[in-house]
Amino acid sequence: MITKRANRRWVWGSTAAMACALLLAALSFGVPLADAGGCGGLPGAEDESATPEDVSASCSARHPLKVHFYAIEQGLSALVELPDGRHILVDTGAAAVAPGCGAAACQNAHAHLIEKLTHDLAGAPIDLLWITHQHEDHIGGAVDVMSKFKVLTFVDNGRALGVLEVTSAHHAAQAAGAKMVVVDPAHTSVPLAGAAGLTLRAIVPPKWIGGCGSDENLCSIGLRIDYCKSSVLFVGDAEVQEETQLDPLGHATLLQLGHHGSDTSSGPAFLAKVTPKLAVVSAGKPGFGMNRSYCHPRATTVERVTTLLGGPGKKTLLSFDAAVSCTAAPASHWLPVPTSDSLWATERDGDLLFVGSGADSFTASASN
Repeated sequence: MITKRANRRWVWGSTAAMACALLLAALSFGVPLADAGGCGGLPGAEDESATPEDVSASCSARHPLKVHFYAIEQGLSALVELPDGRHILVDTGAAAVAPGCGAAACQNAHAHLIEKLTHDLAGAPIDLLWITHQHEDHIGGAVDVMSKFKVLTFVDNGRALGVLEVTSAHHAAQAAGAKMVVVDPAHTSVPLAGAAGLTLRAIVPPKWIGGCGSDENLCSIGLRIDYCKSSVLFVGDAEVQEETQLDPLGHATLLQLGHHGSDTSSGPAFLAKVTPKLAVVSAGKPGFGMNRSYCHPRATTVERVTTLLGGPGKKTLLSFDAAVSCTAAPASHWLPVPTSDSLWATERDGDLLFVGSGADSFTASASN
């Protein structure tokens, strides 16, 4: 069976062979070499070292940028399909069995993630597994993901090396033969090459902030992906203290809201830097699984983001008012907050897919 990537390479090889034949024919008729073009690439190609995948990233609907956010309860996992056919997985949600999950929440969520990845990868490898930070609901599922899918490069922030889920993920990456890379304030290179119209950049502070040692959220490593004028920004669980130190590199079309829509994140100053057109909250059901002790998202954050996105639309999102402690909070403190139609939530909308063709916009669809 020829995979999608293999098929692209076959087409490229056929095209290159035809180009060479035409070149030889042109030369035989005395056409100058400069006018005839060359066998090494398509006419107008700017990068002589470009791969076939590089050339396919050409800012068009034929080669879109696709971003999947999976509905995996209290956790984050998003698969990015680059226009050239490579794949980046940002975080893996929690393991099937994890502290605070309850009997079925994490088990069902992780099974759903594996099912969706199996479908969406369709046999292709994960070229880059990017772990934003070392918390269970972001790295916990990594071991099983790497046992079921080929991962070529594994990235994390190099911290919390004594934590079980981190050491387990590192051992799994080593066993799988994945290249292991640390991204932190001193090492900001993304170990995956860009392509024509495509750039990948780490979003990290100039140095770890003071609270990073006691709160891994504050050590989140963000990832920005730009495809011509389309862009997506992942920030993990970055909180306001870290946000103040981040340069998001300007406006981003699509923003993953930090810390699952908590009131610790998505501060006004950071939102003003990013000015997203679309935003995503990846959080669980009220009073279910891990979200029994987190109560995400918070009403104040949902209201703030909705205002930024132009005001309420037709939908509401159950959000915690934080007037009482989250633990065993009465249902009356979960409010149906009116939301912008450009604010998407996995708990309400299910699995999400955003498709961009290089313009400053995405077409969004949801499974619910």
